[in-house]
Amino acid sequence: MRESDEMKDYGRRVLLDAEYRASEQRRLAAFRRKIDRSLTLPTDALAEGVSIIVPTYLGRSRIVGMLDSIAHQDLGRDEFEVIVVTNGPEDGTRAVVESVAAETGLDVRVFHSLQASAGGARNRALAAARRRYVTFIDDDDRIEPGYLSSLLAKAGPTRIVSAPIVDQHPDGTLSEESVLAVRLRELESRSTPTPVETVPWILGLSACKLIPTELAQAARYAADLRSGEDVAYMASLLGHGVSVVAATGTQPRAYVRVLRDDSISRRELDFQFSVMERLAVIRELLERKTAQSAATAVRQIVEAQAGFIGRYLDANPDEHDRVVDAIVAENLHTFPWSVVNKGRARDLAISYCFAPYLDSSGVVAAKAIAERDRMVDVISADMKGVRHKDAAVGILAERWIDAHAVIDVKASFTGWKEISDFARKAAAQADTWHAVKGGYETMYSRALWVGSNVAGALFKLNHWDVRWTAEFSDPLGRGVDGTRRPGAFVENDVTDRLRRAIRLAGVEIPDDVTLFEFVELATYVLADEIIFTNANQQEYMQSLVPPKVAALVAAKAVVRPHPAPVPEAYKALPGSYKMPAETVNIGYFGSFYGNRTLDEVLVAMANLSAAERALLRLHVFCNKPKEFTAEIARYGLSANVYVNSYLSYMDFLSVSTRFDALIVKDVDSAGSFAKNPFLPSKYSDYKGAGVPVWGIVEDGSPLSGQRLDHRSAVGDSVGALKVISRILKTGTNDTSSLDNDLAKVQAS
Repeated sequence: MRESDEMKDYGRRVLLDAEYRASEQRRLAAFRRKIDRSLTLPTDALAEGVSIIVPTYLGRSRIVGMLDSIAHQDLGRDEFEVIVVTNGPEDGTRAVVESVAAETGLDVRVFHSLQASAGGARNRALAAARRRYVTFIDDDDRIEPGYLSSLLAKAGPTRIVSAPIVDQHPDGTLSEESVLAVRLRELESRSTPTPVETVPWILGLSACKLIPTELAQAARYAADLRSGEDVAYMASLLGHGVSVVAATGTQPRAYVRVLRDDSISRRELDFQFSVMERLAVIRELLERKTAQSAATAVRQIVEAQAGFIGRYLDANPDEHDRVVDAIVAENLHTFPWSVVNKGRARDLAISYCFAPYLDSSGVVAAKAIAERDRMVDVISADMKGVRHKDAAVGILAERWIDAHAVIDVKASFTGWKEISDFARKAAAQADTWHAVKGGYETMYSRALWVGSNVAGALFKLNHWDVRWTAEFSDPLGRGVDGTRRPGAFVENDVTDRLRRAIRLAGVEIPDDVTLFEFVELATYVLADEIIFTNANQQEYMQSLVPPKVAALVAAKAVVRPHPAPVPEAYKALPGSYKMPAETVNIGYFGSFYGNRTLDEVLVAMANLSAAERALLRLHVFCNKPKEFTAEIARYGLSANVYVNSYLSYMDFLSVSTRFDALIVKDVDSAGSFAKNPFLPSKYSDYKGAGVPVWGIVEDGSPLSGQRLDHRSAVGDSVGALKVISRILKTGTNDTSSLDNDLAKVQAS
């Protein structure tokens, strides 16, 4: 292809191919950074003093006053330089700057950037800086005579030095009472340097500070941000062992910020500025790599940006859906939803275990909150020592959560004292919120952790007008083998209140009732709606109670399978697990116990031909990796089955999207239940992964009635072999190489 043809093709691809265009933008940005670095002086070549950086956009009429204030500094002219970068269209600013420099004798260098970007202009100036420290001044602001000298007096290689700030209003009046000005004065009173991570608010703008050039050049401004580029850039100073000190002295040394009608502090809080531009800054903040020690400070800066969105919603409450759609579209996995949702919940959710603690009960509760699509306040228990934390799980429901109270109790599944303690405190918290917010409309609770429904019952007894929806993930009173789940409870105020409520409904309490059966009865009586995950579960649980109670339950019952996670949850993490690219990869995520194994799958794999086995990999993530590893060795499948411990939930969601098929299996309930009452919760996670699902099912089980891409029976290795053969023919991560391999298998 001739060069002219290449250029034509290049133009066409840039115009029509979004992926190619993005890659070219990244390549050209990297090339620009390389050029900038080549222009940057080595640290040991930097001269003492200050490089003053001034970006200017159409600033011909504004810049003279700023340059004049620099010319009147009490610092020697040999101790500073001025770097002006005009950006955007040329309006004669360069000629004005050169004229002032000639008149005043200032050491000024002027550069021009075609891109209209304050951030891009500052990047250009930073690359050209020749002094050991830099300070940024906007073209319409000015500095008092002692500004530079007072900053340099406190300078150091790991220090940011701050100056006082004064606001000049459009009518010419001066003010030293802005929030920032007050904070900076407080900083002056500190006798020792302050770690910058403890005062992240000081990074909210580029002005009024002195920064070591080496540190400043290590980061770059995001040139494409329309506003807030200084916030994102300054956050890069976190995590480098930097401290902040305030310039002191008796001489006038303030940075004078001139407030124009279009200044950020006076700008109209419209949707573009308050929402879209703030989201762009938040994305930049979250995507910049910072040390773990800076995580809290970055979070505070992100929350400050989100505060603009919250204030916009306060002024425009009817725009809530539009704002939420914009945030979701950005796919920001750690967005501080509480800032946006503050005060908007009119519904309550009680989930004993909840994010950030990792537990299937809490995960399903979060998915249910998302499916209900109602803003809620959440009450949960402190599960430390019982469950691990996974902060990323918050993405499942954070956009629907206003306030979240974590009750400080000792977590327990069977201890009535601990459960009662949680229920009292949770109900008291709910009572307080109920009063402050003018009353909840609905309450949702979910058990297998019974404390959720106990707390729900106590709150319902105080507020009969609040509609209570209670969910049972599985039967409380029976285990997976059908035997009664033991659990004793003691007499206390919670027991007494629930017993009286049950009896007032005309329901008798058996003398040998267990803790779990007691909570079931209280829920049946007091809840307005009872959710079961499948019809078999409802039928089975109703069969365990007298006809009067069963009729009560039937009148309130709703069957609702576990919901799938929100789509963005599958993209929250990149997925750390690696798998072969040229094989068919099948995944299984789940627990093994007496009545749930993968024996039929292993037998089927052992009966594949050697050529077929070479194309297949089974990836197992389970609770007993050592035992299962020994089991596959007995089958001679060690090369084909990769055994792992559990992944974190969000990592699992991400990885699940990359398999060619996912296995979900029924509990083997034969001999324990007339009908299998369990619907594996993993099925709901698989539904949203966009991957074929292979169900290994019992006849008539809840799972057998779901939509499955492949199915075989529990214990049926012949059926499993047929499914595997079908998956080998239809599914692969790399079809180009597998087609040839399958042809060889079929030919043999």
